[in-house]
Amino acid sequence: MDPFIHETFFDKEKVIYLNKAGRELIGSIKEVKRNSLMEHTLLCNEAYLYFNCPIDWKTEYRIESKEAVPTFGIQFMGLSPAKKRIISDAYFNRNGYMHLIEIDNTRSMKDNQKKVDAYSQVLQDLRKDTVPILCIFTTNQERKRKFELWLKEKNINGQVKTFSEII
Repeated sequence: MDPFIHETFFDKEKVIYLNKAGRELIGSIKEVKRNSLMEHTLLCNEAYLYFNCPIDWKTEYRIESKEAVPTFGIQFMGLSPAKKRIISDAYFNRNGYMHLIEIDNTRSMKDNQKKVDAYSQVLQDLRKDTVPILCIFTTNQERKRKFELWLKEKNINGQVKTFSEII
């Protein structure tokens, strides 16, 4: 396989990804490079495995509210009112539940709280059509505790796991 792959190490584990020749062999146009998002990507893969590899798994899934943010009567020509939107790290459906996946490994807790607030606003619209479950994977028990508190405060159906619980 050597002529078709690149090898690197991350956290004492070997990571293998396709080089140009490998991508050409399988007809892929998506180029993967070693970068600062590697840890996030590998942790997202762990969540994928935790949920037994859902067939409809999608990464970077955009969720948008159906209703526009109030404009207070101000309109601009050619512009439609803004809608609330958020991008989850991954998404899949199972047993009538929409699972939204968030991977927390480096974001500040202040930013995480803002993201939970944004989920709260967007999920209000979704609850009419489907049952969303927000699944958060984080690095330690203290962060897990804070996420659980925020989900409870915002009345968001969800679960929080540390990576040590699923690996």
